[in-house]
Amino acid sequence: MNELRWLLLALMLFLVALPALSAGTETDVPPLWWSGLALVTAAGLIPVALRYTPSGDDGED
Repeated sequence: MNELRWLLLALMLFLVALPALSAGTETDVPPLWWSGLALVTAAGLIPVALRYTPSGDDGED
């Protein structure tokens, strides 16, 4: 997958995680809250991982 698709995946994870976190805290459902927190963590780690992984571009024109 290229970098844009990874970033799109991170965005989708954030869009799913934030309502899950909200619903989990409002209705006092710990599994929903924890799953939302795990999704936010995964979505936040994707851009960091992309920053430190080689892009596969050798710098050649």
